[in-house]
Amino acid sequence: MPRIRPDVAAIGPYVPGRSIEEVAADIGMAPGEIVKLASNESPDGPFPGVVEAATKALAETSRYPDDDLRALTAALSGFLGVRGDHLWFGSGSVGLIGHIASAVGGPGTSAVYAWPSFIMYRIATRLAMSEAVEVPLDDDHTHDLQGIRAALRPDTTVVYLCNPNNPTGTVVNGEEVSAFVDSVPEQTLVVIDEAYHDYVTEPRYATAIPEALRRPNVLVLRTFSKIFALAGHRVGYAVGIPETILELRKAQPPFTVGQVAQAAATASLRDRGELDRRRKANAAARHQLQAVLADRSLPHTDSQANFVYFELAAGAEEASGLFTQRGVIVRPMSGGWLRVTVGSLEENRRFLEALDQILTL
Repeated sequence: MPRIRPDVAAIGPYVPGRSIEEVAADIGMAPGEIVKLASNESPDGPFPGVVEAATKALAETSRYPDDDLRALTAALSGFLGVRGDHLWFGSGSVGLIGHIASAVGGPGTSAVYAWPSFIMYRIATRLAMSEAVEVPLDDDHTHDLQGIRAALRPDTTVVYLCNPNNPTGTVVNGEEVSAFVDSVPEQTLVVIDEAYHDYVTEPRYATAIPEALRRPNVLVLRTFSKIFALAGHRVGYAVGIPETILELRKAQPPFTVGQVAQAAATASLRDRGELDRRRKANAAARHQLQAVLADRSLPHTDSQANFVYFELAAGAEEASGLFTQRGVIVRPMSGGWLRVTVGSLEENRRFLEALDQILTL
């Protein structure tokens, strides 16, 4: 056995949602009978034109991808209304989190974030040999910004805000985020992870991109894995000041976004109407799930994402197993709560059917 860094050996590995094939083999059902609602994937598939663009790009994969992502940069620049030098791409927002942690971390530094929140903040921080400082969510399962500000230390180099938060789906409104950023020392990087931004319908929410365009210590993360349905291609991006991005990119290896992924992401930006349709469809289905949970008197959050966070008396692990036995894969979370992805109409029906069966046990 090779010698592993002790701090790395102590890290619990990331555990992805169980695959349909794995569950089907375990419970003796056909894969087509299994519903996977554990990984916040889109039920709709890629946008129109994406498969064709990706297929065409396959012919060029004997060459290294464009490390400057010029076509995607031009498309996203127009889509967001920002200059191309304000954009930084990576292998999903997860890849960018790892590069950020490496660039600003190291022994004698700390990173601050809410908990529960995205598990990769914890893993990336520890891999970067920084100390993780985790601040509990408030009673509404929302970021406690005052608590996070109080947790910042002289050695804090980065603070992560997940907005909407994963796994709770709750949001902090735009004014509160701006006030928080105002209070953070200029030498501390504020990373605002907006992976689920495109699903939000709450009027008080606002993207932090305007903050990232004027503050050297603010970076906004987004991804093509969620509403754009490109989870298998691993394309994420950051918006920030060019000088900040230039320094952070020094921790990133070259060629991290493949040619096919670039083509798929570029094609995804051509249809704003489809983006609006998916946002509205997700909101309607999310509200339906929340209404049923409320009708069953089950604790749940006011999610603004493509998932719902809820609690069953059976506990997370046991309840997750009961769902799995019925061919529905949900995600057990810390503190006894579960997370279910908003799926198609049929997938949501299967979830609710399984829920009612479990509640009668």
